[in-house]
Amino acid sequence: MSWTPRVAPEQADSALAERYRRIAARSSRGAVSHYWQVLAVHPPTLDGQFECAQATTDDAAPLTMAQVELIAVVVSATNGCGYCVAHHGPRLARLVGEPLARAVARDYREADLTARDRVLLDAAVALTCEPSERKQEDVDRLREYGFDDAAIVRATVVAAYFNSANRIACALGLELEPGVDAWEYGAQR
Repeated sequence: MSWTPRVAPEQADSALAERYRRIAARSSRGAVSHYWQVLAVHPPTLDGQFECAQATTDDAAPLTMAQVELIAVVVSATNGCGYCVAHHGPRLARLVGEPLARAVARDYREADLTARDRVLLDAAVALTCEPSERKQEDVDRLREYGFDDAAIVRATVVAAYFNSANRIACALGLELEPGVDAWEYGAQR
C-alpha cells in the first residue's frame, strides 16, 4: 500500500481515532485516505499537514473552489502524482463537469477554460517547474487578468501546498485506496 507503514483506522488509538474522525468528516468520501494514514506514524506531522490542508483548501476565497481544484489537478499532473490527480480529479469534476475535468487533467492548455483560468494555471505550472525563475512580470500578468493581491497569494499557496503533498505521496509510494479510480493525466509542462 505504501513504502512506509500506515496506521489504518481500525488500528488507531483513541487520540488518533479522534484525528481520523475530523479527517473523515472533511473527506468527500467520508474516509481516511492512505495519505493521512501514512502521516499518522508521526502524529505531529499529521496534525500540521491536516491544518495546512484545511487552511489552504477549505475556504477558497478570493479564488473559487473550482480554481483551487484546477490548481490541485494541474500541479499534481505536472508532478506526475497520479495519487493526487485521482483524488482531486473527481472533486474538480463535481464543480466543472466530468468532460472538462478530465480534459484539464490531460492538458489544461487544450481544455475549454477561460483565459483567466488558463493564466492562473500557467502561473501554477511555472511555480511548480521553475520556482526560482519567477519574476515580477508573473505577478503583473495575473493582475492583468483581474487577480488581486489576495488571490495571487492564495493561488501561490495552493500551488505550493500541492507541490508539497505530491512530493509526500510520491516519495512514500502511496497507492490508491479501493474504490478510488486512477485518472488519465498529462505532463502539463
